[in-house]
This record gives sequence, C-alpha cells and structure tokens, in this order.
Amino acid sequence: MVKKKEDIIKLDDTDINILKIINEDVRTSYRQISRSLDVSVGTVHNRIDKMIKSGVIKKFSPVIDHRKLGYVLTTIIGVRVKGGKLKNWEEKTFFNKNVVGIYDVTGEYDAFLIAKFKDTDELNSFIKELLKDPIIERTYTQTVLDVIKEDMGSSNIL
Repeated sequence: MVKKKEDIIKLDDTDINILKIINEDVRTSYRQISRSLDVSVGTVHNRIDKMIKSGVIKKFSPVIDHRKLGYVLTTIIGVRVKGGKLKNWEEKTFFNKNVVGIYDVTGEYDAFLIAKFKDTDELNSFIKELLKDPIIERTYTQTVLDVIKEDMGSSNIL
C-alpha cells in the first residue's frame, strides 16, 4: 500500500531519540529517557503517547529468539495464487503460527511468506497443507542457511 503524503508522520530529533532508546530496551523508564535526552518526563510521555496514537509505535513487545524455542528452520516461501483470491488466502494464512511475515510482491509469485519451523517434517506438513488449497497454483520454498540480519522493529532506519 502506497502511503499518501499526508499519511506520513514527521518526527523530530527528540522523537527519533526516544524511539532509539525504547527500541534498544522497551523497559527503559520515562524518567531514564528524560535524563538521557535532557527533556522533561512529561515531554517523553506526551511524545510516546502521540507516536502510539499516530501509529508510529504499533506495540511494545519482546524480541523473541525463535531458535532458543526450537524453531531452527527459517524459510522463504513464494506462493502463486489463482487470480482474485490472494486476499482471501492471505487472511486464512495470517493466523498460522509458523508464519511470521506475509508480503504481497510483484513478479512471478503473488506473495512471499517468512515462516519458522522446528524441523523439516514440520515444514513438509506446512507445504503439503498449503498445496491442498485449490487456489494455490504453485509454491517455491527456500531454506535460510544463516540469518545475517533480522530486525523488523529497527529504529536504525530513522
């Protein structure tokens, strides 16, 4: 979805610095942030509240190391869906516990999934279940050998 110019939120240096601090450790208190940035606690509170209300901050959540929980296999799966059915399929697939990302894309495939599995048997079952759906024309699966960078909540882009 392309954002309209009026939908883009402008952040100043204080907002960006607050985001960087809470991105590093969301448990950092407003008082600690205010001391680090030499602003009042009220300013920190108001800025974070404004970023939540505007949608810049979607939620506060831990960064989970899936490998430590046994999900040692990361895959990238291209999916080709029969015309006009992509949204329906995505809405169903969205809730699968193994899927951590769904992206509509251009090119040969309609969407790419990022999914994590405990082993190849779990991946195999997932793919076979996908292919049972009559609107799926084709899948293309790649297994990730090494994760170099995975930081979807990164404030480094700012």
